[in-house]
Amino acid sequence: MQLMSIEDLAAYLGVSKRTIYKYIAGGDCPPYIKLSKKNISFDRADVDAWLLSKKVNPKEIKERNSE
Repeated sequence: MQLMSIEDLAAYLGVSKRTIYKYIAGGDCPPYIKLSKKNISFDRADVDAWLLSKKVNPKEIKERNSE
């Protein structure tokens, strides 16, 4: 297990920490581990799985829209 802080996750995704907090507040974030009331960490394997779940195939979208 490779744990990532919010700062690590933001850097990994190329977004700001504020964006990560928005993902968390909206419920659209990778699973996380709550270490304390104000300290959470993300397992890199969970982050990578979450990213894969976000993959979009443009060809499929185009085909659906043309039907």
